[in-house]
Amino acid sequence: MSSQRLSNHFSACRLISFAKVKMASAFPGRDTNGPYAILQQAYDPADPAMRPAEFLLGRSGAWLATHWFLRLPVDERRKEFIFATVGEVMELMQELSGPVRVISTKPASVDEESPVDPELEQALHGKP
Repeated sequence: MSSQRLSNHFSACRLISFAKVKMASAFPGRDTNGPYAILQQAYDPADPAMRPAEFLLGRSGAWLATHWFLRLPVDERRKEFIFATVGEVMELMQELSGPVRVISTKPASVDEESPVDPELEQALHGKP
């Protein structure tokens, strides 16, 4: 894990392809390697302990820890955090400015007891 501070700069991010995940077909108009998520390994700037974590960037411009993302209801996850094309990703990254915003509390729609989506977890962490 990185000891780098979470940043809105594109060079700090990794583009994750979900092309081989079953849900990929649910994104009409996706490009060849889509859909995608924007991942960053860093620490929340508001965390005085500087604990490293993984975050995903949403269309709102806010970052969410992956452990919450993996428990979000499918529709919410797809609507906010998964992009069909690289063009969508580039547009968001170009418009991203200002201080880093982190969703630091559990989203209301998340049940902490909900199982993690194993296929997405594998895709995020580059496991076969």
